[in-house]
Amino acid sequence: MLPSQLLRKMRALAGTDVSEKALRTLWLDKMPDSVKCIVIVSEEHLDKIAAMADKIVEMAPRTVDIAAVQDSAGVDQLMAKIATLEGQIASLKLQRKFRSSSPHHHQRSRSRSKSRRHYNPQGRYCFYHFRFGKKCLPGRKFRLFVKDRETGCQFLVDSGADVSILPWTKTKGECQDSKYKLYAANGTEIPTFGLKILTLDLGLRRPFQWPFIIAKVERGIIGADFLQKFQLLIDLHNRKLIDGVTNLSIKGEVATIQENNDLSTVNRASKYFNLLKLYPDLTKPNLVNRVVKHEVKHHILTTGQPVYSKARQLAPDKLKLAKQEFQFMLDNDIIRPSKSQWASPLHLVNKKGWHIKTMWRLQATQRTDNTRSISNS
Repeated sequence: MLPSQLLRKMRALAGTDVSEKALRTLWLDKMPDSVKCIVIVSEEHLDKIAAMADKIVEMAPRTVDIAAVQDSAGVDQLMAKIATLEGQIASLKLQRKFRSSSPHHHQRSRSRSKSRRHYNPQGRYCFYHFRFGKKCLPGRKFRLFVKDRETGCQFLVDSGADVSILPWTKTKGECQDSKYKLYAANGTEIPTFGLKILTLDLGLRRPFQWPFIIAKVERGIIGADFLQKFQLLIDLHNRKLIDGVTNLSIKGEVATIQENNDLSTVNRASKYFNLLKLYPDLTKPNLVNRVVKHEVKHHILTTGQPVYSKARQLAPDKLKLAKQEFQFMLDNDIIRPSKSQWASPLHLVNKKGWHIKTMWRLQATQRTDNTRSISNS
């Protein structure tokens, strides 16, 4: 491999986490001494130094060191060792021939050969039914489980679930009934208790912030919406969850589940099920910003000087919720930073029913702002 090829490969593996100076030091450590002593004094860009190293490697003569045998006594010792090895090989062949002629050996080898089976991906059974046989009970399904390193909560990774779910038992009782319903595969209604934004640490070197629906279920579920947003892939055979962005992967646990966790936002027993499945966004909660399909823009015309109010302190728990909410909206292009002179104090108001936060929603004071806006009536 040429030095420039090695540099490109190291730069691709390092990404943006390693500085150019550190990459230069690591790359020089991999160079042979004949190249390093020449290019180490250069102050050029690293790419130009790599091109210079390529030319040095191409022009360097390739020599093969041949050791001449001058001592006849050493040759005699070498020949004696070769004769000893030949005798040992002949003895091993004789022992193998004697064992193969034994009836007991034939019987044992035949029994072993019958027990050896190799998995055929095109065969009748899947890998787990082929490996475990009758242990794979009817109705059981194999699913991948991963754990959040921050909270220790275990999540079932299921691409058949339309949305991501957080068990209501993980909210410490801070939940209220919502009119929004989910449906199991058999049509059973599953009550929900609003949304909660979680930041998961799955060990893939980047945080995953996503709103989870709080529902009355036994285990947390990472659904198709989460997998699609962050480009995650499921590899059941190798028990891995693969990050399609960074190509990193984590080992999970594969277990069998008896029940069907395919949660849907539409009741399969409804006569409008097939029609609603054609438009899934109608039944899913509006969690993130969607692509606008029109060019209509909304403007609020005002008069007078901009309204400005000083910031008010929030309780630590409310401040944490507010920061998390604003960070989620920034990451999903719902809002953007502004340097406007308009400013209103922020309040967290208790809200029942379907809401973004478990118990609170964001609200800004707008009474003074409304007096400066021009009415269109």
